[in-house]
Amino acid sequence: MEEEKIINAKILVIDDDVNMMEMLSVVLEKYGHTVSTYTEPVSAIEELKINQYDILIVNYLMTPVKGDRIVELVREFNKDIYIILMSVHKDLSPSIEVMKQLDIQAYFEKSNRFDQLILMIQSGIKYIEQINKIKNMDKKLEHYLVDFAQILLKIVGAKDHFTEEHSRRVAMLCSIFAKKLKLDPKSFSDLQIAATFHDIGKIGIPDNILLNNGKLSDEEYTTIKLHPVIGANILAVSDIYKDICPIIYCHHERIDGKGYPQGIKGDKIPYLAKALTICDSFDAIVSKRPYKEEASIEFAISEIKKNSGTQFDKELAESFIELVENNKDQIEKILNEY
Repeated sequence: MEEEKIINAKILVIDDDVNMMEMLSVVLEKYGHTVSTYTEPVSAIEELKINQYDILIVNYLMTPVKGDRIVELVREFNKDIYIILMSVHKDLSPSIEVMKQLDIQAYFEKSNRFDQLILMIQSGIKYIEQINKIKNMDKKLEHYLVDFAQILLKIVGAKDHFTEEHSRRVAMLCSIFAKKLKLDPKSFSDLQIAATFHDIGKIGIPDNILLNNGKLSDEEYTTIKLHPVIGANILAVSDIYKDICPIIYCHHERIDGKGYPQGIKGDKIPYLAKALTICDSFDAIVSKRPYKEEASIEFAISEIKKNSGTQFDKELAESFIELVENNKDQIEKILNEY
């Protein structure tokens, strides 16, 4: 009867026993796996940083660096790889505590029979498949939650189209500001998402206040100041927005502590919230509303300069002003098209 091959996996082996590695390679490649072998841990770790592997097999009793230390270093940058630790004798095997602490999925006692190892690799492949399914489900859920947030924003827009249009422009301004600030990819994404949904909390503001074109009473103004809290609370129901909520919550705080909802100041305000505040305020100044006429870009710049160090973070304000002055055509296009 012909041997049944299991699904191919990309496997990296670290072992100072050259003969053992050669046998492992022959057996694993026979089952259709792609195998890379290393006797030197540092080179192996660098390889794992550069290229994607499904399974890592490590000799526990290597010298001068033991296998558990190698795994510890790998886990610093790779939480997902399936790890099989092996040793020459069960009496010299790692403790259960070490296995749990380093998230080592399996232990193999070295021998010339590799049946058990092949079964472990099969289990590892199934484990990887299940993890990938969960990740795909999470991505779908994230997509649905983003869609739901967009629906809520549309509901706000149905009541107040100024808010919806304003949110689009602020998101675009934040996008180019993020590039200017050279934000890392996650911070870039967090700022853009926060900008898109920063006013979503207005869905909880009564229409007679939200749509009031005149001067608000003190009580009405107190109510409108709740929208960052409401927005953060809406998005807080999902873990995918956990890093977005503080940005939305704090986008009306001021450097001098005279903002809302908490009146925090300076470095206590999240960096991305301070960046969002400037973009939000800039668009609010230049945009036409029922209660105010539109203003020029030059006037908006002068207002940001005037309030730098009080309402706005001084360094961020300087960067934003430089961005606007050097990219007026692009800024005007955003203001006119979105």
